[in-house]
Amino acid sequence: MVTLSFTGDILCSPRMTEACGKDYSSIFGKATKLGNCDYLVGNLETPVAGEALAYTHQRYCFNTPETILDALMDCGFDLFTLANNHCMDRGEEGIVQTLQNCHDRGFETIGIYATQEDRDRVFVKDFDGLRVAFINYTYGTNAFAHGNFLAHPYMVNLFQPEETRPGSIHLLNDYAQIEREVNAIYGEGEGYEYVAPYLDRLQDDIARAKAAADYVIVVMHSGSQYVQPVDAYSAYLAEKIKEWGADIIVGHHQHIVQASENKDGYLKIFCLGNFLYDQLIEGDGYYFDSPLYNVVFHLSLDKKENGEIEAKKSFSIYTTVKNEQGVPCPIDAYDVYRQKDEVYLAQTLVSFANLFAGEQLYTQVQERYELP
Repeated sequence: MVTLSFTGDILCSPRMTEACGKDYSSIFGKATKLGNCDYLVGNLETPVAGEALAYTHQRYCFNTPETILDALMDCGFDLFTLANNHCMDRGEEGIVQTLQNCHDRGFETIGIYATQEDRDRVFVKDFDGLRVAFINYTYGTNAFAHGNFLAHPYMVNLFQPEETRPGSIHLLNDYAQIEREVNAIYGEGEGYEYVAPYLDRLQDDIARAKAAADYVIVVMHSGSQYVQPVDAYSAYLAEKIKEWGADIIVGHHQHIVQASENKDGYLKIFCLGNFLYDQLIEGDGYYFDSPLYNVVFHLSLDKKENGEIEAKKSFSIYTTVKNEQGVPCPIDAYDVYRQKDEVYLAQTLVSFANLFAGEQLYTQVQERYELP
């Protein structure tokens, strides 16, 4: 049996880098339980491309000092999914440098690539004869904002053309518009010819992964941000991924926990939330604390003698606390809230657990966190 764990988005704002003086060693010190799994996967949603390309100095255009990789190594991470909307924040050179910095430290990566050959290779991990394939795609690269369009399409696994190009759906639009565009384009109407090659590539990747592995995991970076309902585009993608044969979907990008869909034993995780970021969301008179909470998803796989794979799924709720320097640090929420009164615990920890897993799992969640 092998246990895989998946965290949500790992980002680092300018004030976080300033607060910790580029020393990230203390950030993950409270997340010691993460190392209990056999293989830890995180969505690294920032280039780590070196000082020559300018470290993060804008709120939504990232490049984090390489020392964060050393801290993530100490935390126990093994694989980074890198196909996300910030992977081109420092252009194609940033992709190459990020891959180099990750590989120099022994991390495995998927989703972005330095060569066509690397992109075309199915990423499969062999855990004592249990072969698991990982696939990672993103809806876009923020090209609409920074203007860095791909000259080499193989460098990023994309679900659709980059933003502003024909056939692309912009996920900052309102839900109604996203749904109208999905119905128009993916009903194989005008614009479908632009997205068809991207879908064909994804379908082919899943088929090749199924041929090479016992279990296929697709890590999906897509969704409207800070909104609880799942948008029509992400729902469409998840259904196609299921149809094409992936065994499970693990999602990121929305920066808050979203409800998963679990029908007939098939689990679609749309968003685990932010594992690390400057989590306070405020402005124009509003504030909410949903980004303070996130899910670490655990997947235990066991290969039976007949070749059948048994998959057991569980999760932990993580939250964020401030360290002595005022820097956000992720920690298992139970370690924080077991010291709080039961009413507060029930209203926070259990509510997010139920949101992620579904109200029907309230009893299991209650037992997991030892609630009355």
